[in-house]
Amino acid sequence: MSLFSIEVEKTFRRWRTYIGFAVVLAAVLFLEVIIKVNETQMAKSFAGGLSSDFLVSGNILNAWVITAFIMNSLYIHVPFLIALVAGDMVSSEATSGTIRFLMIRPPSRSKIIWSKYLAMLFYTALLILFLGILCVGIGLLFFGGGDLIKFQPTIPHIVVLPAHVAATCTGLAFLAAILSMSVVGSLAFLFSTLVDNSIGPIIGSIAVVIISFILGNLPFDFAESLHPYLFTTYMGIWQLLLDNPINWAEVGKYSLALIGYDAALFAAAYFVFVRKDIKS
Repeated sequence: MSLFSIEVEKTFRRWRTYIGFAVVLAAVLFLEVIIKVNETQMAKSFAGGLSSDFLVSGNILNAWVITAFIMNSLYIHVPFLIALVAGDMVSSEATSGTIRFLMIRPPSRSKIIWSKYLAMLFYTALLILFLGILCVGIGLLFFGGGDLIKFQPTIPHIVVLPAHVAATCTGLAFLAAILSMSVVGSLAFLFSTLVDNSIGPIIGSIAVVIISFILGNLPFDFAESLHPYLFTTYMGIWQLLLDNPINWAEVGKYSLALIGYDAALFAAAYFVFVRKDIKS
């Protein structure tokens, strides 16, 4: 069995690993049921905001619209679920007392840290894909398909994605969300190599995320100058993939920034782990 497989198995033996899946399942079911119960009212409200300028017809409250709404609703909550597991990847070994045994025997520290990091990325991808399958699956069951209509976040106009395009763009948006959430996981993973308990990395990484969001939304010149350096600036990459047309240059810019943060955070975690004093 490869080190990666072992780390994935260890990850899914911990009860906290399943908290994220349970929360996502409960949240998506709750939101979609509430929307379904109030479907007529929500559809009228949504159509009412457009009817003064557009002739609105068809199934405007559909799976793709609901999925985009839920992604926006859980934008702040999912990072906590990622940090809950990523912050436990290395620190749990110290808590259980297995870190010394792990680091004095083959394989090398380099292989160990790589396998743990890849296991963290695997969990992140699995959780986001689970969210996507639930949103789309339950959405199609409750509301059916249709065109995705949304307000453009960057400039004031309405975006309309035909049903077949909406499905593709939504899939791409969830793939981009994996990249976005991987930075939160990398941050918690770094903190996990620095301490011997899991609470610190979880709270620390979420605190950094919240502070970054706050700084990114302050209406001051000094805050605006920080925007290019805040990883939260690029975490909305998935929203770019629900635009029409898609600004691929901007998507590429955001992707490179997020990959850069992942690489820098993992490099720091790698440096800390391979130099870790097992006597401490």
